[in-house]
Amino acid sequence: MIRHLLLLLALLTSATARAEAPIPIRVVVVTAFEIGNDTGDAAGEFQAWAEAYPTKLAFPAGERDLRVDPATGVLVLSTGIGTARATASVMALGSDPRFDLSHAYWLVAAIAGVNPHEASLGSAAWIGTLVDTDYGYEIDSREIPAGWSTGRVPLDRNTPFAQPLPDTSGNLFVLDAGLRDWAYALTKSVKLADTPVLRTIRARYSAYPKATMPPAVVTGDEATGQTFWHGKLLNDWAEQWTRYWTGGSGRFVMTGMEDTGVARALATLGRTGKADPRRLMVLRTGSNYTLPAPGVTAAQSLSAENGGLTGLTASLAAAYGVGRPVVDELTRHWPRYVDHIPGAAKP
Repeated sequence: MIRHLLLLLALLTSATARAEAPIPIRVVVVTAFEIGNDTGDAAGEFQAWAEAYPTKLAFPAGERDLRVDPATGVLVLSTGIGTARATASVMALGSDPRFDLSHAYWLVAAIAGVNPHEASLGSAAWIGTLVDTDYGYEIDSREIPAGWSTGRVPLDRNTPFAQPLPDTSGNLFVLDAGLRDWAYALTKSVKLADTPVLRTIRARYSAYPKATMPPAVVTGDEATGQTFWHGKLLNDWAEQWTRYWTGGSGRFVMTGMEDTGVARALATLGRTGKADPRRLMVLRTGSNYTLPAPGVTAAQSLSAENGGLTGLTASLAAAYGVGRPVVDELTRHWPRYVDHIPGAAKP
């Protein structure tokens, strides 16, 4: 009798353990900006993914409920806008015992401002380096010394762009180059929408040859921070700021508002084995140009964008259209990628 009870207890314990086993996640899709409801209204970044993966799972620590597909191992997260919200949301997800994220790939699929020197509205850029634009010192532009090009100064330095380069741990987040290039190679031929609206806007930027080209999938680097900035002078600064932190190799292609927060959270989670920060990919798509067309002031241009981003629809379509093939490749051929990051040298 006692033996039978012990056996029954062991079986019940085993069943409970199986029932409570964490869901293994293969890909986390990270979005930030959403307008209203998850689905069925004006779309933000989350909506296309929520429609593709309709199963909801409550996430009290986050901005919205999660979308999860246990069959494919896809989880969709909406962080809300800004570095702080992104950090908090990723940390909350990474600490959630319902999920095993130890082998998960993380794909940021989000809209951005696009630098017209580098790409056109509606384009999609796979990012190699994230350069934080918030971390440092600043003097109001009306008080900067003569000869300074900006009032923004690197932390622990006394003048803009001073050498030697200070500690980069707060400003520079270098993503896995092999993984980035693999994602780009997989998607570089994706046909992106080109509409009369986009062509009309591009025509105003005739002074910027790359801005007049049809939307395309490209690679580049991101200047990212919580301020939505706009204008030629700030664009010049972002280009120089990116070159400064990358030792001259970086190309500022897209802006962002969350990605250093995502990278910082994954680095922290990685120290406890809850995530692998090497598996982060960032895809940013151009919803607006970062500076105005000739003949328009920065204030006028910003006001117009504030009324509705000029390339929003195209950029949302690009984020999903370019991001989805990467998600499908990873999940459908999981044995190939579970232990080996694509693009990395084989051991």
